Amino acid sequence: MSDQLFIDPNKVSTADLIHAQRLYERRMKREKYRYYEPNGVGEEFINAFASGDYFILFISAANGVGKTALCSNILANLMFPSENFYFRDKFFKQFPYLKRGRVITDSALVEKNVVNELKFWFPEGKYGARKAGKHYDSQWNTETGWSFDIMTYQQDPREFEGVTIGWAWFDEPPPDSILKATISRMRKGGIIIISATPISGSAHLYDMFATGEVDVQVSLREGEEPITIKRKVFHMTADVESACMEHGIRGHLEHEHIVQMIAEYPEDERQARIYGKFQHLVGLVFKRFNKNVHVIKPFAINPKDFVVLHMLDPHPRNNDAGMWVAIDRKGTKYIVDEYWFKPEDVKQMAWHIKKKNAEYRVVGMYGDPSMFIEDQHTQRSLNTMMVEEGLAYIPASKTRQASDARIATALNYTEINGHMVRAPELYIFDTCKRTIFEFEHYRWDEWKGSTAEGRDRKERPLDKDDHMIENLGRALIMEQPFIEMPKPRETEGVVHNTDLDPYD
Repeated sequence: MSDQLFIDPNKVSTADLIHAQRLYERRMKREKYRYYEPNGVGEEFINAFASGDYFILFISAANGVGKTALCSNILANLMFPSENFYFRDKFFKQFPYLKRGRVITDSALVEKNVVNELKFWFPEGKYGARKAGKHYDSQWNTETGWSFDIMTYQQDPREFEGVTIGWAWFDEPPPDSILKATISRMRKGGIIIISATPISGSAHLYDMFATGEVDVQVSLREGEEPITIKRKVFHMTADVESACMEHGIRGHLEHEHIVQMIAEYPEDERQARIYGKFQHLVGLVFKRFNKNVHVIKPFAINPKDFVVLHMLDPHPRNNDAGMWVAIDRKGTKYIVDEYWFKPEDVKQMAWHIKKKNAEYRVVGMYGDPSMFIEDQHTQRSLNTMMVEEGLAYIPASKTRQASDARIATALNYTEINGHMVRAPELYIFDTCKRTIFEFEHYRWDEWKGSTAEGRDRKERPLDKDDHMIENLGRALIMEQPFIEMPKPRETEGVVHNTDLDPYD
């Protein structure tokens, strides 16, 4: 008798049915991957993977969705092709890249989440795994010619270099250095899958998937210098309800269990753990920032109705950050302009700033304290050189905690049933792209521990994407009041030329 499992009971004997049942039970025990059924979002992810259109595929999933089981079965059906309906595409039968790869995760999760999950789904007796000096099975080989190493994020990034691979699976968000090192080992082509509840270490992933592509170096021919090409990336989110037996497609969780699970999550983790949304966005310093409320279309800044503060935060290597904050009679603040590029020299910097200053009634100019430090070789500071160009700055405050608190206060507003009851103190012109970007990226530093077991948040923001934020905080803590525009002096017997700007 053949190993065919799907048979017509009307055309076979009782003995054949018993044999088929025993075969099924044996396979269910030893080859579970043959009978794996993904939920709806899992099926979508498998189809995207099998299309071959993407270089990196990322499923950011809530807890309980089954992302680790999903990726384990993708690997199992790659390495041991079966008749499983969900893995029927040609990509699983004719993998176009090297069969050598890596599975990479956090050291605290490697055995519990990854090794045990692979052993659960991989067919018994058709692969070998050995520890190779690790406390877990780190080197795997299959009878079908596949091999891979299981590695951790705590290993030196240099250990990820050297070997050319054709695939990789990251379970939980990979550090940027390790992701880049892995990409560099795919010069002959490859594919990467990432499965994670994006609690920490995921900001660089958010930026990558926001653009929809990544630069990859490939070698078209052996011995030739690699060239850089752009490859597509795929991202999908999966909320916990997608795994619900009542509300999801092929779900496996009871709704009551989901409700209980949600209630146990800390408030600042819920968006990631329930909806699969990036934690670094949930963990933004300024949670009250709302583009629909705070970002507005530009309007004319009349010098009679507004005073303006100019702030400057120069950088020796990266872009300089300049900001212009307008203040009206009521004390409402508007970020109306910004300066974000690297000039060739001080003269070019000064020219751009003076050009923007001329558009407003600037009543104060404040610079980062670093501007006032003299160069050990020239004995001159940047402020000294700016004074020579006609721009004199006052040292700004370095009190970061106080300035961040002041920004939070300025952003606050009250809305009831869609009606603004109390308006915010701060607005941003939509032309100030860098400032808006920083509000969407300025976040608390990552967890000291990358897992729930080792969680201990650092009580300070990450020192990144914060130059405009720093400028704004310094402007706000000045508490600059509105100043009435002085009236032109009336001199007896003098005829004024009304065509001239009296404040030029």
